[in-house]
Amino acid sequence: MKNILTVCVLLFISGNLFSQSNYELVWSLNQKPFQPPQTASEMATVKAGFDTDQDGKGEFICSYTDLDSNYILMYEATNNNTYELVWYWKYPVAANTFANFVVGDLDNNGVVEIITTLPSQVAVNPNPPRLWVFQWNNVPGQNKYGLYTGDTFGPNYEWNFDVAASTDLRPYSLTIEDIDNDSQNELIVGIRQGGRGREVIVASVVGQFDGFASFIIEYNLQGLTGGSLYSVTTGDLDNDGKKEIYALIWNYFTIRIIEATGPNSYQLVKSIDTVFRSTGVDYGALDGVRVADVNGDGFNEMYIAGTEPDNTIFIVTNVTDVANLTASDFKVLTRLPKNAGGKLRTMQIFDTDKDGKMSLMIAGETNGQIFDVEYKGSGNPALAENWDVNIAFDIFQHSGFSPTASPTISPRLFYGSPANDMDGDGKNEYIVANYRTSFSVWAGDGYLWMIELKTATDVDNVTASPEGFILEQNYPNPFNPSTVISYRLSVNSYVTLKVYDLLGREIATLVNEPKQAGEFEIEFDASKYGLSSGVYLYQLTAGSFSSTKKFVFLQ
Repeated sequence: MKNILTVCVLLFISGNLFSQSNYELVWSLNQKPFQPPQTASEMATVKAGFDTDQDGKGEFICSYTDLDSNYILMYEATNNNTYELVWYWKYPVAANTFANFVVGDLDNNGVVEIITTLPSQVAVNPNPPRLWVFQWNNVPGQNKYGLYTGDTFGPNYEWNFDVAASTDLRPYSLTIEDIDNDSQNELIVGIRQGGRGREVIVASVVGQFDGFASFIIEYNLQGLTGGSLYSVTTGDLDNDGKKEIYALIWNYFTIRIIEATGPNSYQLVKSIDTVFRSTGVDYGALDGVRVADVNGDGFNEMYIAGTEPDNTIFIVTNVTDVANLTASDFKVLTRLPKNAGGKLRTMQIFDTDKDGKMSLMIAGETNGQIFDVEYKGSGNPALAENWDVNIAFDIFQHSGFSPTASPTISPRLFYGSPANDMDGDGKNEYIVANYRTSFSVWAGDGYLWMIELKTATDVDNVTASPEGFILEQNYPNPFNPSTVISYRLSVNSYVTLKVYDLLGREIATLVNEPKQAGEFEIEFDASKYGLSSGVYLYQLTAGSFSSTKKFVFLQ
């Protein structure tokens, strides 16, 4: 089935800001598959930048729920700014709010899977599955996922998280990575709410999904109370080589930090409750917690996009041991401008324009705006003066409706994702789901909006700075399993060289130390990290110089 949509181009001046946007609107989805025209949205989740079938064409996945029939959908780039529906699956059970999904290689067999979860209504089915696994058929160029009999297919595996019948369990946050450094990937799941409270589950797989497989729960933190748990993410905030899981509960900013202390071993090391209760502002996060070394000094920071209407971004810096964190470590970095509404939702940290400066890309929910908050490249990242705030897209300006007009549109820009040049035109995209449409007010409304940088970001094989720093393209590329990365320093510098996936999650730190001026080579062996085939990024930071390149791992 094809649903190729036309290109819409928009130039606009960022509201309340001094700079012109570096983005333009290039694509939107205004007709959902399998639904009558202009039905309610319920399109909550979208993730982008994949090439699961290894054909050089980028993909994004989205899902809608809370309707009579609910689907997960994959679209693939077919040409410049055009996308085609290439795979879909109808959820077989009734939904209780948002579905989610993750792409990775959970069973470590070198073949990518799409794993999707759905909070299923136990009043309709007392013990339904909540998780389904669709493994790629491993044929380049074929978007086939799951077990096929002719054109009919189903999941390779389904799971109910081993819960008792009639247990309300609503999974939301999903991450696949080797969290405990045992050379095997795990699935980290945040249960946003349920009969056992909010939960964090770490699970792994014995066997393989294309044969016999079973899930093993390595860790389960139950009984978390307060508001919903929409944000469970990972990182190494204290830079001790042991990754942590961060669970931010929507309860006046309540956080739990779990550290992976060894293979299949986890410890709850910090609990901080209701940090902002005294202010009366009920902060939480919706997939808005990220850990990254934005300024390239070798030490990670934590960034949090707050859920409440005042559009607050928080930061945590200078952490030597997460077990010693206190409420006072969570500082306000800045507050973003807002339309009549407010609220920040999903946040990704990404160098979207490949200028060596990382951005906080944030979906502003009822703002109807996408924020690109870019680090200036120098100075303390905990100071607002060292960041540039730009509005990459404003749905109100595009539509011509004022947020205070009557009637007006009422968007909920819910989940956004950097896409990393899916259509191959050299311009990186960002896509966002609009959970609430207003077709009765504005016929041009949409379920998905895709913006793109106005100028190409692709670079030559060698990236050099005026000061003589050089980062070369890896060789060989594509590679299996190892490749060599070369770089040159013109002066003594503190150097970090890191590998990321396309969603900005850190895979490996290859260099993190002072280096003398000179030329260097380092080998990256993908087999040590349980990676699936696909496109990854490596980033060199040396002093004020920073450069990021793509490379392709093929198994």
